[in-house]
Amino acid sequence: MEQKVISWDGENKQLLSTVCRRCPEPHFQPRTDELGHIGCCAYEPVFTLYEIYAMIRAGEEKYFLESIYHNPLNTIHPYEIMAGGRVHPSYYGKKDGEALSPHEKADALSHNPRTRFLAVDEKLSYTVCQFFIDGKGCGLDPRFKTSICRSFICQSIEDKLSEREREQLDSWRRSIREEAEPFHRYHKKILEREGITLLEDVHAVMDYFRKLLEAEKTVEN
Repeated sequence: MEQKVISWDGENKQLLSTVCRRCPEPHFQPRTDELGHIGCCAYEPVFTLYEIYAMIRAGEEKYFLESIYHNPLNTIHPYEIMAGGRVHPSYYGKKDGEALSPHEKADALSHNPRTRFLAVDEKLSYTVCQFFIDGKGCGLDPRFKTSICRSFICQSIEDKLSEREREQLDSWRRSIREEAEPFHRYHKKILEREGITLLEDVHAVMDYFRKLLEAEKTVEN
């Protein structure tokens, strides 16, 4: 291939592609021209304990509390935080000749376990990630990007890859997963055992990670 379709940012362990600027994936095409072409940046990222620790380790506790934890768009779970997107107003309005608005369609689909995933897709078709910056892409510090955001490459881009490039892609993806996912599972078990959650005491979680950071520094020295 004359030009690489994907590239690897080794410093931040993330996959990048210039193709994303002109997203070719049919699944991610906007439902309305007012949304523009944002591709997979409609996705609402979920911060795990791995990304939360990354913020603590980087000395960005204030950013974590003010921009992530206390952000009214976000949903706090015991050990994860879902970063809610900005939903376009047309999601709630009816188009000419249609009986239901997209929101009403999604609501109807959400009540059936077999179609619940379609309800999510319906909403995401009108959603923009809160970190998306028009003309730039992701505005989140790459150190804090979720493992999914760092590893996701759509099928349309994968179809352009050679067999060797696909093997390399799989290797890069594994390196991301093998770092983030075991960390989350391991520390989730410890916090569960201690009865500490993000919902009930975020400062206790932060204090746990501060102690972990100090322990890592001691080992390094």
